Amino acid sequence: MVCVAVVAVGGSYLISFLTQWPAAEKISQPGPLIVVSQPTLSWDQVSAKKTPNLWKLAEDGAVGSLTTRSLSSHSCDGQSWLTFGAGKRTSEGKRVPMTAPGETPKKCWSPAPPNPITSESTTGSGAPAVYPAWPRVRHRALSRSVPADPSHIATRLTGAGQCITSAGQYASLAAANAQGRVEHYVADPATVDINACPITFISLQSIDDKLLGKLLAKAPANATVVVAGFSDATGPEVLHSVVINGPGVTHGLLTSNSTRQPGVVQLTDLSALVFARLGDKAPHQPEGRRPAVQPRPAGDSAITDAGMVAMQLRVEHGLSADFLTRFVVAMVVLLGAGVVWWWLRRRRAQQSGVPAGSSTPLRWWLSGCAAVTASMPVSTWLIGLVPWWDAPEPRTALGWGVVGFAVVIAALALLGPWRRYPIGAPLFIAFVTLSVLLLDVIHGTPLQFVSMMGLQPVYGGRFYGMGNVGDALIATSSLLICALLAGVLIRGGHRKLAATTVILIGLVTLLIDGTPTWGADGAGPLAMFPAFAYLALNAGGLALTWRRAALIIGSAVAIVGTISVLDYLRPPQYRTHLGDFVAQIRYHGDFSGLERIVRANWTMLTSNGLTALVPLILILSIAVLLTPSRWPGRLLFPLVRRVPMLGEGLAAIVVCWILGFASNDSGVSIPPTGLLLLAPLLMLLAAAPSGHPPAEARVSGTLAHPKQSAGSSADAPTNAPTDASAATSPPDDPQVTSSTS
Repeated sequence: MVCVAVVAVGGSYLISFLTQWPAAEKISQPGPLIVVSQPTLSWDQVSAKKTPNLWKLAEDGAVGSLTTRSLSSHSCDGQSWLTFGAGKRTSEGKRVPMTAPGETPKKCWSPAPPNPITSESTTGSGAPAVYPAWPRVRHRALSRSVPADPSHIATRLTGAGQCITSAGQYASLAAANAQGRVEHYVADPATVDINACPITFISLQSIDDKLLGKLLAKAPANATVVVAGFSDATGPEVLHSVVINGPGVTHGLLTSNSTRQPGVVQLTDLSALVFARLGDKAPHQPEGRRPAVQPRPAGDSAITDAGMVAMQLRVEHGLSADFLTRFVVAMVVLLGAGVVWWWLRRRRAQQSGVPAGSSTPLRWWLSGCAAVTASMPVSTWLIGLVPWWDAPEPRTALGWGVVGFAVVIAALALLGPWRRYPIGAPLFIAFVTLSVLLLDVIHGTPLQFVSMMGLQPVYGGRFYGMGNVGDALIATSSLLICALLAGVLIRGGHRKLAATTVILIGLVTLLIDGTPTWGADGAGPLAMFPAFAYLALNAGGLALTWRRAALIIGSAVAIVGTISVLDYLRPPQYRTHLGDFVAQIRYHGDFSGLERIVRANWTMLTSNGLTALVPLILILSIAVLLTPSRWPGRLLFPLVRRVPMLGEGLAAIVVCWILGFASNDSGVSIPPTGLLLLAPLLMLLAAAPSGHPPAEARVSGTLAHPKQSAGSSADAPTNAPTDASAATSPPDDPQVTSSTS
């Protein structure tokens, strides 16, 4: 274990050295600020020929991809400008759902332009106008579980003496004060005087590079210009283009502390850029951070990289649902064929009155299918190591690349030197899964960021840290590793060492998952700590009492609370959502973050019939553990009897799933993701072909309950079943006791 730790730490430092980015530089605004929105603008629509004015701006400035999601999966112009004005995600009108592949988006909410207050003709500098319905719009935004004030930018900036000119149908939404009054409104963006106020917001009706060129020609030399695609509008959900150019902007890739990803910023980060004009009086925005620039050499490499990130996310998101469905269905069919094969062999043997015996081809079939299935989740991370996006057909390369990685990992698991041990193959796959995910999150989640089972930043969920799918994978794999290793040690009579092993693996996993600079996860440690504690107690031979259970739960809450408070003590611009939650409680008594978790989880649970089945997975898992002599528990009971600590490990995993399901804002994804890894690993554990390991290593050869195996000698005789019936036969099946390893 010490050697593994040394290799892991050394490898981590090597990865850090090879992947380090130059330090990001701040953006300053020595002159006026001009923000121009061209809806649906994305990097595949930008080129030196099609958009020469924007291309010139990008070659000299900082570029990135922009996520524009507000409170709905599809971003609309009106909602995006409200979000921009609030500095927090908000919405108005009917929310537009995610667009299914091949379909057109639903119709967006489109507000009427503000009413002119005077009858005088509007000049380029704008005239006063007002939104009659603004009080209701603002009240609804402030009344949500996470309140947002659409007048935030207008109130703070005009209060500091910086007037705002708005031009176009939607830009005035971000320039309206608390009463809905827009002081400088111009209906036609082509006629706007961008020198009338120090801040100008312009919303174009479409991508219009010629009009953009005319506007830029009128901008003063010291102006900071922002050009971005503010919404999905009539197009599919993608990351959009954003370019910032000015005398205080270094050429390179845009980033921010809210995304921690080079080349990616949020719409609320642009709000923070506007607030930055207030200097030290700029308000802290929990959903946005001031953009910065990672310098790049002159040329179009930064544009290429920004477009590549957007393309990767567009392809992986479009493929994820289709690929996962087809992969799981294919593996279920192949595994089902193996089960039918086993059933036919068993039936023929029963009719002949002889034992079915061992079938090496059958075991290899089941083991291979199970190993490939269990290796698929981590392969969706590892595929990011190869440039599949450069292939002629990126979608095809991504899908088959994931399958290829899964086959390689499965082959290593089944053919490596660990194959001699009954727990070797599943332990190898679980270890690869855990190691890859933890190393990735330590280094900023570059693999998880673009993984089909990763963070899905197009929809503004997470941009760094451990997502819920990753949480389910690291919790399931680490707890299974702990259980299997503890079983080996207990088999050898080393209970203290077994408990210590569980504690050490648990502490490392919790540290990486919960640390704000790495996993930045609060609900993960809250769910995993009780599971590791329960497993450590069992490994040490201690009973779980009510007092110990209360102490475990209290400790989990204390640990997460301590991490959150320590994050809060950092400067506001560096805090994660954990520290911001503490700040909301301290300064505003606002516990809306908890309400948002419940609402988001309920929304996902009731969104379709498949997610509504998630509680059934938990109920079925509990039934398996509590009814070992009845169906469905009898399916696993033979395997649990012969693998020490497996039963306790499964109980810990189910406890973790339940707590994770209840404490995460998208906890619905945790049980099915964990099951996608655990189920094939259990089948692999039951059916993996193995040689004849030394007596001291044959930990899975006993039929005794794990609690009874603690006092057994290391060289006790074993009766490990070799047929696939080990995982499916009832306890009194003669095959279970008569077959040999």
